[in-house]
This record gives sequence, structure tokens and C-alpha cells, in this order.
Amino acid sequence: RPPGACSPLPWALSAALLLLTGVCAFCALRAWEAPRAPAAPGPRLPGLPEDLPDAGARLPDSPQGVFAQLVARDVQLTEGPLRWYSDPGLAGVFLGPGLSYDQHSRELTVAEPGVYYVFLHLKLQRVVPSKGSGSISAALHLQPLDVGAEALALTLDLPPPSSEARDSAAGFRGSLLHLRAGQRLGVHLRAEAGVHLTWQLAQGATILGLFRVATKVPAGLPSSWPIGSPSLDRD
Repeated sequence: RPPGACSPLPWALSAALLLLTGVCAFCALRAWEAPRAPAAPGPRLPGLPEDLPDAGARLPDSPQGVFAQLVARDVQLTEGPLRWYSDPGLAGVFLGPGLSYDQHSRELTVAEPGVYYVFLHLKLQRVVPSKGSGSISAALHLQPLDVGAEALALTLDLPPPSSEARDSAAGFRGSLLHLRAGQRLGVHLRAEAGVHLTWQLAQGATILGLFRVATKVPAGLPSSWPIGSPSLDRD
């Protein structure tokens, strides 16, 4: 389908989800700093913007004004790195200053270091009625390698082909990551045998996004700090 055919996520729900996860990430950072704070108050982490804009609006010029949201270009379940729409003129796509996407390597590059909240939303739909089950996983890889082969992973168990089975499955995963300047992020897809014949990615509903929550890394913060656990749902 042409790029213009991308259907946007329900933006009210998306904005609420981003705001909630951003606040949770910020609170977690503050809680991490609290027991380590010296007698004299140290530098405070900058606050999050009160309102996160939708993907079509520009974030304010602040340390937290680094935001990206890419929509999967692929629909077929092909193993390997996913391709993404990165043109901000498309529905649901935003690429802020300090971020770039390479169509050849299929990676999102971060120009400025800091603590980022990185999130991945994955949604699939059955394309062959009453057939196909198994699982599919998506993993976020960082280059240069810094925190292991997979910085963020999401696995979906697809419903079996029965009269009561629903025909879609979705999940969300987010994590705080300490990213260095020039670090590249790519999402790799892996599916069990046969799944690619009966399932595909829902058009416009698989999202890779990130936003910076702090420019400085609190002492002792691990390179990867998951917030919560995968949230799976089936429609």
C-alpha cells in the first residue's frame, strides 16, 4: 500500500499512553536518585513537558524535545530488520531534531546522549481464516553493541485457529535506555515456522518510538532499565 494509506493509531489513547509511560519513567529516575543524593542537593533532572503533543506537533525546545515515532512499512512477516516510514508528512510519523533514520540500514540514529524512554507497539492480524498459530517476537538491537544482543524484546503468542479465537493480537513494551551519541536502533522480527503464511502486521499499527527524559545519567543507573513488563492484548 502507498505511504499515504497508513491509518493512524487512535491518537487520544496513544497520547495518554505516552504521557503515562513518560511520567512513570521520570518518577523511576527520581526514585533511583533519591537514596544516592548527597547532603548538598545535586543537580536536578529536568522535568517532563506537562503535555506530550501528538505525533504531528512539534515538541518545545527543551532537553526533552527529542522525540520520534516511526510506523512499520512492512506488512509481511519477514525475518530480519523491519523497515519504517520516517517521513513526518505521513500520518502517525514524527522525527524530531537530533534524530535520523537510515533507509538502507533500517536504523534510527540518536545524535545526542541521554536517558531515553524507548517503546515498541506490535499488532498482528490473521489473514487466513481459522488457520495459523504460534508466536512472533520483535527485538530492539543497538549498534554499536552496548547492552547485549537485545535491548528490548516483545513476544506475542498468537491465538490458535478455532471458532472462538480472535483474529488479532497486540502487545506493548517500553524501557528506559541510556543511549550514547551516534547509537543506532533497529527492530528485528522473528516468527515461528508457518506463521508468516497466515498472519501479517496490521497496517499502520506497529510503532517504534522514543523520547528523551534526561540529558544526564544518574549515578548507578544501568544501561537498560525496563519499565513494567510486556502488555499483551487480543482484539
